[in-house]
Amino acid sequence: MRQYGECLNSCPSGFYGVRAPDMNRCSRCRIENCDSCFSQDFCTKCKPGFSLSRGRCFGECPDGLVRLDETMECVVGYQVGPWSEWAVCSTNNKNCGFKWGLETRTRQIVKKPAKDTIPYPTIAESRRCKMALRHCPGGKRTPKKKDKKKKKKNLMEQAQKQHSFFLAIDRASQ
Repeated sequence: MRQYGECLNSCPSGFYGVRAPDMNRCSRCRIENCDSCFSQDFCTKCKPGFSLSRGRCFGECPDGLVRLDETMECVVGYQVGPWSEWAVCSTNNKNCGFKWGLETRTRQIVKKPAKDTIPYPTIAESRRCKMALRHCPGGKRTPKKKDKKKKKKNLMEQAQKQHSFFLAIDRASQ
């Protein structure tokens, strides 16, 4: 191959070979971020950080396609259905008796790809939520740490008042 007056075994990065009976030369790829190409408008390998899809290079694969890390190609991935509604907020399969819980939602896989090497999509999500009923109907309420602290604080304040009262009486009697 000939490149700027120099003969080469193959074309450098970003170029492709044009062969003709009277001349073999290297021509520049027209595809942006292409490392090697088949023709001026069809890339076969992208520069690092870019993914190949239908002869073009992309920073991220187009919608409906996923990147295979080993080849950096965009291929048809799993097709998933829509997300379900969020489930009722619950903790330990109860929807009352706690302040915080989790709610989840799911989606189904509609179609699997031809290759097993494609990353599996997320089909379930959970998020923290506030329970609608903090206390279960008919359930026994157990004191919380805050309640115990509040009770202890009230007892301390009462004790200080009594102590002050008795000091005042003691001073008055002297």
